[in-house]
Amino acid sequence: MIKNFTVIIALSLLATSANAQKPEWIPFKWVGARFSGKYFDKAAIVIPVTIENLPYKFNMQFDLGAVTTVIYGNSIAPYLEESKLKEKIDTSLNFIENNGRYHKFRDISLKLGKVSFGKTNIGYYKGFGPAITTSNKTIGTAAPDLFKNKLLIIDYLNQRICVSEVLPKQFADVNFLPIKIRGGRIEIPFNIDGDKEYLLFDTGSSFFPLMTTKQRANSISDGKITDSVRVNSWGVYHLWYGENVTSLIKLGKVQPEPAMVYYSPENIYESFYKDENIWGITGNVYFLNHIVIIDYKNKRFGIK
Repeated sequence: MIKNFTVIIALSLLATSANAQKPEWIPFKWVGARFSGKYFDKAAIVIPVTIENLPYKFNMQFDLGAVTTVIYGNSIAPYLEESKLKEKIDTSLNFIENNGRYHKFRDISLKLGKVSFGKTNIGYYKGFGPAITTSNKTIGTAAPDLFKNKLLIIDYLNQRICVSEVLPKQFADVNFLPIKIRGGRIEIPFNIDGDKEYLLFDTGSSFFPLMTTKQRANSISDGKITDSVRVNSWGVYHLWYGENVTSLIKLGKVQPEPAMVYYSPENIYESFYKDENIWGITGNVYFLNHIVIIDYKNKRFGIK
């Protein structure tokens, strides 16, 4: 009897391990937008969310360039009295956004797709965001704090993400690169003209494959401005110029498609690049034909 019991336990553990490696996918959608007279069909990624027991279909923008997951104050306003959400605003919990200090909701039930994230503290970004309408149901931002110490898989080809405790078997052959993590944001090592340079990976940046300073942009391009666009970032519009990349750029063993590099004539991020000691920022555009794996626990980045 003892021997049979041991076999049953072993089989049970194997089954549990196999199930743990089976990804539970969360679908996402692309949202289009028009800036400077140009239409971008992949301007942002939104994920379906359920907040508390509210019977409404909301979305959150998937933004790894943010720090704190937030619910927009203007967007949630009509629903604050439902599910006693208003009573969950905790003035002892705070976060910083755009140089302002805001409070958080305590112990909010959150689901991305059908995947529960249990009770979590979510920022209450008071005074920000549009009203919810039939065409716009984006009620907040899903940031890296949701994925702390977990694996995040972004399958761009099939428009879905997965959050896992362990690496699923189908990704066992992926080569990983060491990354830096600052405040939840990840910085990944590119090879640019033979030099190792770190770039912030920002899924909230869908317009630009590469963003950097004017000087760096000119150093890897032909120096000719071939594009310009004015883009909204957290309610503020900024102008960006684009130039064609002529240098060799690689990420591990992957050489992305030839792309454009953008810079702001206002140098709005130059101090940020300097403070973070990064070359610039990269976004979704560079990875549309790939699957990206971010291992927050072991600080590594894989691309398939």
